[in-house]
Amino acid sequence: MSASGGPIDLSVIDRLRQLNQEGEPDVVREVFLLFLDDAPRRISAIAEAIGRGDADALQRAAHTLKGAAASIGATALQALCLEVELLGKGARPEAATVPAQALRAEFDRVRGEIDRLLLIG
Repeated sequence: MSASGGPIDLSVIDRLRQLNQEGEPDVVREVFLLFLDDAPRRISAIAEAIGRGDADALQRAAHTLKGAAASIGATALQALCLEVELLGKGARPEAATVPAQALRAEFDRVRGEIDRLLLIG
């Protein structure tokens, strides 16, 4: 859980907002939209890698999603990605089923928070 108590650490969002330049697109909005565009593909790649027993693909997809989660302050999602990534690294993709389900549920929470923040931001 984030420092803000929600799925996204709002202090990370505040730091991103500091990157805004007058007359340029809102950095937070752009980062959120990129995250929402890419994350579902990474989650699907994780599920497919588990299904194939492909530890390398599992590790890569989880690692990439972990970085994206970190960039928006989704700390619980980031931690779940790390757990899945380590199972891939340890060549245990079959053990990633339960954490991958938790990861998907946490992504849904993050997506809901992004939707809320975009409406009020």
